[in-house]
Amino acid sequence: MLATGIGIAIAGLNPLSLAALGISAVLSFPKFSSKNETEPTEPEITAPGEFKIYRQAELNRTTASLLANGAILIAGEDGSGKSVLAAAVVEKLQNDGFTVAFIEPATPKQMLLEIAHQFDIATEDLEGKSLTADKLKRAIATFLEENTAFLVLDDAHCCDAKFRMWLKHLRRNGVPMLLLATDPPRTDIFINIPRIELKPLPEYAIREIMVQAAAEREINLKPSELAKLQERAGGNPMLAARAVDEEYLGLEIEGADHRRYFDITPLILLAGIVFVIMRFIGLGTSDQALYIFGGIAAAIFLGLSRLLYNLPRESQRIR
Repeated sequence: MLATGIGIAIAGLNPLSLAALGISAVLSFPKFSSKNETEPTEPEITAPGEFKIYRQAELNRTTASLLANGAILIAGEDGSGKSVLAAAVVEKLQNDGFTVAFIEPATPKQMLLEIAHQFDIATEDLEGKSLTADKLKRAIATFLEENTAFLVLDDAHCCDAKFRMWLKHLRRNGVPMLLLATDPPRTDIFINIPRIELKPLPEYAIREIMVQAAAEREINLKPSELAKLQERAGGNPMLAARAVDEEYLGLEIEGADHRRYFDITPLILLAGIVFVIMRFIGLGTSDQALYIFGGIAAAIFLGLSRLLYNLPRESQRIR
């Protein structure tokens, strides 16, 4: 009897109402998780001067790639933890007995001299004259061919284009290297090596960073204040520490300068599916206007989703 009543009620709805009813039922369907949800734990406080690695998976993957005589590009926004991750990789390699040169952007000659110094390569000839940049490049290349050593370059996007082309030449000869960059261009060395993009840290990690920063400054932050500062940080560890500094100084900051990206491709696909359903409803109910509208809209949305799929990943996202 109840089923008959429901059937009669549904039969009395128009096609658009039926479509809205179906979509709302799908969206409101309960989600189940195979993992047991755990209660949030209290943030950990590390000892002063120590730092905790929250990107252990990226650390292991990067180290394994370098040991396999490979090269890795780590990309991420400013303050996302690239330098901390690079320092951890260098420490791990050095603890295993490998030679590593960890340099930061400067003039090409200064970077070459720094690499030579860390590799213990002579920077003067037999007559005591300083080697030119070209001779330093050859000496470093020869050393890397004869020894197992690693190059780690922070903020590689700031380096001179000619220096990056030299890195590309080294990579062709199988030199393992780790590059870290913010929004690297798709040219020279950056297009030749695999890329890992650092995602925002989870909320628990940002909370621990903020608690640690507050403890170092000897200030107490209430849970509500921490939650407000977390929104300002947006998963960026450097912004998390800066937000605590701003709170410590009593600065009134509105908004944040972190970048949050959202992939809109699934939403476009969902809209296309809805219009396809509308087209079939129009066909079944002999509603010509609904049939034509659904077909045109579905073609536009599905074509747009295909276009976004073929674009680079950064172009698929809005912030």
